[in-house]
Amino acid sequence: MTKLAQTIFTTVPPVPTMTASEEAWMTDIDDSPAATIQQTGGARHPQLAEGVVLHGQYMGGGHKQPRYLVARSDGQMILVSQLMYLAAQAMDGRNDIADIADVVSSTLGQRLSPDGAGYLVENKLRPLGLVTDRVGTPDQLTLPPRAAPLLALTLQGVLIPARMVRGLAAVLAPLFRMPVVVPVLLAVMGFDGWVLAEGQLDTALQGVAGSPTGVLTLLVLTIASLMFHELGHAAGCRFGGGKPGAIGFGVMVIFPCFYTNVTDAYRLDRRGRLRTDLGGIYFNAVFILLLAAGYLLTDNPVLLASAVLGHLVILQQLLPLLRMDGYYILGDLVGIPNLFEQIRPMLSRRRSATRRPSDMKPWVGRVVLVWTLLVVPVLLTSLALMAWRLPGYAQAAWASAQSYWQLTVISLHQGDITSLVVASISLLLLTLPWLGMLVLIARATRRAAGAGWRLLARRI
Repeated sequence: MTKLAQTIFTTVPPVPTMTASEEAWMTDIDDSPAATIQQTGGARHPQLAEGVVLHGQYMGGGHKQPRYLVARSDGQMILVSQLMYLAAQAMDGRNDIADIADVVSSTLGQRLSPDGAGYLVENKLRPLGLVTDRVGTPDQLTLPPRAAPLLALTLQGVLIPARMVRGLAAVLAPLFRMPVVVPVLLAVMGFDGWVLAEGQLDTALQGVAGSPTGVLTLLVLTIASLMFHELGHAAGCRFGGGKPGAIGFGVMVIFPCFYTNVTDAYRLDRRGRLRTDLGGIYFNAVFILLLAAGYLLTDNPVLLASAVLGHLVILQQLLPLLRMDGYYILGDLVGIPNLFEQIRPMLSRRRSATRRPSDMKPWVGRVVLVWTLLVVPVLLTSLALMAWRLPGYAQAAWASAQSYWQLTVISLHQGDITSLVVASISLLLLTLPWLGMLVLIARATRRAAGAGWRLLARRI
């Protein structure tokens, strides 16, 4: 139901800003060689840490100045300025700081002092885990930051390993060829029109309601459609030339979901990233078409009900509120990889009397501002309502859990396998949101405590 982009985004001022995967941190950086820059005396011949790959310019970005992608060995993607990227390119283990300054200066056509180069290497690139000594080991003084957004996947686990996902993605990638895409979409629209015109929706709902076998079949088909959705992200990434990672499961805030690690899609152009974003929704359409064919051949109402549910999944995924498909689609349309990290600077600029200029393109800044003004009230209201009604939710959940547990025990004693499976899965789905909520509360508490401690330390 979502993408996972393991990303750390760090940029030049004033932008903070997944890759899925998955997922994202940014910090304001002033990497201009100012008069206050002092070289910190790190490695004399710095070089890139093991496993670091320079991927070049981030294509289709929404910033006024270009950004460049660097991949770390742990799967994290880092978005940096041109100056930082050129300094990283010059770190070959043979060049010293003065040589790096000369290489960068000759590329830019502007002078970068050795102090400026030393500042970039030691104060910017090394803390990100990108620098090591020529004959030493990677820097252990500063642990590289990892993507750890608050509203991100928790309780993660791998279902399909990366190697198998890549094989399946290679087989399914041809579905993204236009001679296939257009007929699929037209066929789905034709089927939808037939369902509405013939009034088949009531037939589907009546055929499932009250039947444990029908409910279990619908549940199995729903899980299959969600897994196929994730394969759509992987196949879209593969079709564009990327390497998808593993497919797994987790909890998004309080909602159980599947995910696909498509961090590698960040190095694709905008079309490739959007194809990856939309791949899951497109594969939902393919799955709906398969269900429609099955219904027309067998007249099984469960297949029709599953097709209808597939449309609801598509609508849910298009909402750009949490880190689901709609969120990544909007981010790739405007060229801003992590929209959530833009909320604080956007609101800060609106409150500021001086209003520091944004480094986003003007139209991108307007879109992000509108998104911010819409999503912040919605999320705050949702969280407030959830907190207000939490006692009622807890009471209802406890009553339902007891009921499902009793049904599980009875079904086990009676040997009713269908009811046993339905009750067991229902109990699991009832438990996961509460586990996710506990993790979210723990994360928020830890961050609030850390922020409070840092504020207190500054005032002491």
